[in-house]
Amino acid sequence: MEGIALPVALAGLVLLTSVASEASLARGFGDHLDWKTQADGLAEAKESGKPIMMLIHKSWCSACNALKKEFQNPNDDIDKLSKHFVLVNLEDDEEPREEKYGPDGKYIPRILFLHSDGEPDVDIQNVEGNPNYVYFYSQASEVTASMKEALRKMPPKDYSPHTTEL
Repeated sequence: MEGIALPVALAGLVLLTSVASEASLARGFGDHLDWKTQADGLAEAKESGKPIMMLIHKSWCSACNALKKEFQNPNDDIDKLSKHFVLVNLEDDEEPREEKYGPDGKYIPRILFLHSDGEPDVDIQNVEGNPNYVYFYSQASEVTASMKEALRKMPPKDYSPHTTEL
């Protein structure tokens, strides 16, 4: 019995660690959503053909924390639309340094929509928000409007607007 206990305990620890690290990728932006790291997200998007929704934020930012509330509880629109995206959540020092990830500045939070090859589509912007900060989002309705626009412009292979209930 002792010979079995250690492997079972180790397997449980590995599973628990895996689940904990997946949940931690949400960082308060909806544990129920399938968030990825930048590297994993880019690899998955290239393989799947899905566009990327990249969220860039800081742990200390009050506007970022306010946006978290829009993602924390299941939101039917975001939940349904997110299945057609690779979701990438970047916090604090994970913010990409390349200029293409801050096309109109490095303010936070910002959400960018990228083609499956990782290139941002700078024309997908928050049309309901401040024209000086076009990648800044504060409400779920603004995010879903841009998600719909991204799917219209960059539909994944398995996507049909007629099968999505939005």
